Amino acid sequence: MDQNAKRIGLINWVVLLLATIGLLLVTRFVSTAAGALATILAGFGLMVAFLSYFQMDLAERENFERLELEELSKSRGSESLFAGAGADTFPAKRSREQFEKYFVPGLTGLLFILQAAAAWLPWRKVASIAPIISDRATLAMALLGMFGLILFLLGKYSSGLVRLQGQRLLRPSAAYLMLSAYACFLVTADIAAVLAGFPKTDLIVARLLCVVIGLIAVETLLGLVLEIYRVRVRGGEARVLYESRLVGLLGQPEAIITTAAHALDYQFGFKVSESWFYRFLEKALGWLILAQLGVFILSTCFVVIEPGDEALLERFGRPVGRDGTIGPGLHLKLPWPVDQTTTYHTEQIQKFIVGATPDITATTIIWTKAHAKEENFLVASRETGPAQSANDSVGAKSPPVNLLAVSIPVQYQITNLASWAYNNQDPEALLEGVATREVVHYLASADFDDLMSRGRAVAGDILRRNMQAEADKLDLGASVIFVGLEDIHPPSKVAKYFENVVGAAETREAWILQSQAYAISTNAWAGAESSNRVWRAEADQHRAITNATARAMLFTNQALAYAAAPGANGVYEQRARLEALVEGSRQTRKYILITTNTPDILIFNLEDKIRPDLLDQLSAPKK
Repeated sequence: MDQNAKRIGLINWVVLLLATIGLLLVTRFVSTAAGALATILAGFGLMVAFLSYFQMDLAERENFERLELEELSKSRGSESLFAGAGADTFPAKRSREQFEKYFVPGLTGLLFILQAAAAWLPWRKVASIAPIISDRATLAMALLGMFGLILFLLGKYSSGLVRLQGQRLLRPSAAYLMLSAYACFLVTADIAAVLAGFPKTDLIVARLLCVVIGLIAVETLLGLVLEIYRVRVRGGEARVLYESRLVGLLGQPEAIITTAAHALDYQFGFKVSESWFYRFLEKALGWLILAQLGVFILSTCFVVIEPGDEALLERFGRPVGRDGTIGPGLHLKLPWPVDQTTTYHTEQIQKFIVGATPDITATTIIWTKAHAKEENFLVASRETGPAQSANDSVGAKSPPVNLLAVSIPVQYQITNLASWAYNNQDPEALLEGVATREVVHYLASADFDDLMSRGRAVAGDILRRNMQAEADKLDLGASVIFVGLEDIHPPSKVAKYFENVVGAAETREAWILQSQAYAISTNAWAGAESSNRVWRAEADQHRAITNATARAMLFTNQALAYAAAPGANGVYEQRARLEALVEGSRQTRKYILITTNTPDILIFNLEDKIRPDLLDQLSAPKK
């Protein structure tokens, strides 16, 4: 083992140790999730560098032992002395073999467990890390850039030494140096993106590093499994189990081009890598990538705003112009990330729902069947129970409230884009919270029966005005257009009982109305009968009085007529007697006897005769 390689391996281990400590301090200083994953990655490089250095030390001791044996074998008589030497004569070699046979697989297995845990556990916890502290970001970027530069220079030197001298034990630490350097640069760019207005970049980069660590863990596991079935050749060099080819490719991307060139040479059967086109592509690849990047950056200088939309134009996070708003059409701006635009649908009627979100797949919605995850609200109710007695405990009385499951759509429109975007951090969530609060306040003071019957339209208008007033106080820049209370009902578990109560109340009202109708009809008939009888009594009275008056006047006239012809043979008396006879015999039968001295016998049939018209309608008897 070359002394220079061993010294570089020690330097690599020390530098990775300092870089791991530095990354840990910077991560805690600026609070970055990506920095935490970069620290873990550098920590794995520290473990690999320590194993590599320790194995290089054992290899160096074995080499010294072999050289000493060769020097002793050249001296006189030494050949017979070491001819029968056994394994105990080479302790350094035995130590190296024991280390590679037992310790390297065991430590590699431990490395796999740590890598798997580092890929799985942070994936779930990076979202809970506090956001990057912007006041400390500049210093953190400078430190990370310095760490990355030192790691990159030392990694380049170690990689060159491995390529020129074939130091295979130095290759794992050199690869981790390069990968840790790129991780430092990536975290630096991540912090810059967060400062430019992309707060989710830190989470994305952190999870990307989790994926990289997970892939490295899978490669380590496959290496351990394949090592079991590897063919052992006496005297052959064992594969370095803790070395990761993936880390080598990520740390030295140019190795991918070399590998592709060798694959092309093998596939086509001639040196494709020595052709002029491949040489040109190899030299101009960087410029081609830069040209594509330039075209991409140039494309960010144009922005198209669709009709009905508005956008905010920001330069380094500050609005351009008076309020930073631009209307529909084609606009020019400085390239990303200097200028950025955020589009909003300002003319579109947007909507959110207070309470439970209904299931849009349900074809039929009824109260007794749950069509969403219900969210219940307290609603006031009129006291309908019996009055509380003086002996009842005040604390034992339940308040007159009910539960109501609501799904209230609220429609709004953005009217002032600058106020909507800049006055509050999350205006949509704030407006939804304001709407929910107003719904809770209103329902707590509303009447349940009125709300479930005729008061929905009035309640919706009151809620809309209250929400608009609160939105104006917060200067949200939005107009509340509509608040609907169509989907409000009792909880589905008690909806059946509520319907029973409503049905009983409606039945009671029906009976009351029927009783009132019967009372009205009875009282009207009684009043009419009473008036009829009074009027008939008055008519009888008037008739009796009139008849009595007439008879009195008739008696007076009769007295005058009798006085004119007095006596029994008077004209008036005879006439009166005849009128009385006529009047008295008007409805009686009369018999006329012509003479009394004749022998004729007259027989009178005094039976009532049947009318001829009735006899005509009788049919003849059937024969």
